[in-house]
Amino acid sequence: MRRRLLLAPALVLLSLPTTALAQSGGGDSPPADTGGATYGHAPRLVPTSFSVNPGTLQPGGAPAVFRYRIDGAARTVRVRIDLLAAGARRPAKRLRLGYKRTGRSQRYTYQAPAGALSPGDYVARLVAVDRDGRGLRRTATASGKSSLAVKAPPAPAPLPVVQQQPVTVGSGAFPVRGPYTFGDGFGAQRSRHTHRGQDILAAEGTPVASPRAGTVFWRAYQAAGAGFYVVVRADDGRDFVFMHLKDGSITVEKNAALSAGQTFAQVGNTGDSTAPHLHFEIWPSGWYASDASQPVDPLPDLKAWAG
Repeated sequence: MRRRLLLAPALVLLSLPTTALAQSGGGDSPPADTGGATYGHAPRLVPTSFSVNPGTLQPGGAPAVFRYRIDGAARTVRVRIDLLAAGARRPAKRLRLGYKRTGRSQRYTYQAPAGALSPGDYVARLVAVDRDGRGLRRTATASGKSSLAVKAPPAPAPLPVVQQQPVTVGSGAFPVRGPYTFGDGFGAQRSRHTHRGQDILAAEGTPVASPRAGTVFWRAYQAAGAGFYVVVRADDGRDFVFMHLKDGSITVEKNAALSAGQTFAQVGNTGDSTAPHLHFEIWPSGWYASDASQPVDPLPDLKAWAG
């Protein structure tokens, strides 16, 4: 069922404190057609018009224009518009318009940002507040006769499908440029985690190269884990991760371009490492690009690159 923003003419009178009523000589509220005056006080504020156009508001779309006029003895009053869902006691949105002149037709344009209002129908309430010469608040509340339905924002345009180049195992250079042996492989159980790459044991200082052309995506240091490490985003869309590199051996900065087979660091023993080696990982969908992104066993590629 759709709720609509209904604006029906009404006045809400604000009672004065008992002490003020006693000073005026009576405790009864004034009749409604006095405009909300209390005995001995100037007439209260009177909202003489209140409307909104167009009849439909779409967050992120065209704005809604509120038109109103407030009459009264005060020269200026503080104005706001409350938007309430049907049956709600608290406004879903409070639009503060600031101080406005009385006796004039006014307008306020509201451009609802995406997510500002849930779809449905609302009641708009115009509220004006001033103070009399004794510091007592005088409040006028009114509604007009228009209606406003809030529509759901338009669905975002689908993202373009990016076609990745097919990956061929073996099209690349072996990352360690010197004598080596394979150590712990992908999936090996460790004390607190599962091994997510392939260890390549080699002498400290052995050059490390990029298997394919690419760009340095990340360069950092992790004392309790990877030590000095580099992430290369290759031209085939995969990310290659090189860990435990020798301190001071990295010769490239972030965003640097690398060619296939280009050396950029040396095998080291930094971070959580017990012997010189290169820990190598392959992430087909990007290194921690999303919760679904995970590394794969790099051994088939490494063996193909070794020839």
